[in-house]
Amino acid sequence: MPLSMQADDRSRMALMSERLPEVFTLACSDGWQLCGEGVFSWSVFKLYRARLLTQSGAFDPTKPFLLDLHYLRTLKGEQIVSTSIDEIARLNQITHEQRFGWTQALMEMIPDVCLGDRLLGWFTPGVRVEFFSASQDLGLIQDADFVRMFSAIWLDERTRSPQLRQALLGHTQVLPTLATRSSPSQEASA
Repeated sequence: MPLSMQADDRSRMALMSERLPEVFTLACSDGWQLCGEGVFSWSVFKLYRARLLTQSGAFDPTKPFLLDLHYLRTLKGEQIVSTSIDEIARLNQITHEQRFGWTQALMEMIPDVCLGDRLLGWFTPGVRVEFFSASQDLGLIQDADFVRMFSAIWLDERTRSPQLRQALLGHTQVLPTLATRSSPSQEASA
């Protein structure tokens, strides 16, 4: 059931004004501007609110960007990792070694999440992605292929959630709930 625009405006203002975690700002003091935001849903389940931030406020796939996920339900870290790797494999041809290595690396970093938890990915295209929670640096993966393929989960034209992609890129008005074409196995992407 749609929320009123007034409720959506309050939600948008709350997210826009929310500061980045101190643990992140200590690692990267550069200014970040909101490019866009939206909600990732599967069926009637809202899984997380996502924000895309850049230093200019516009997305450029060659410049650093930040994906900031605010979880709206409890998910196991294993489920987030498994679904993320499955999505990477759906969008790209990956080797067994890549799948195994990336799964192992993510399993060591991605925690279980609960309502209100926050995970951030700081992407440096062609170099690395560093992961943060609201309170700690979780680790990084320095692999240009991983950086490109992992960010494709949200930003590739073939994403399972094209409306969320459009909202993140700032191309559409933020909606309280975005319909997706995902399946149950896709519901826990990071």
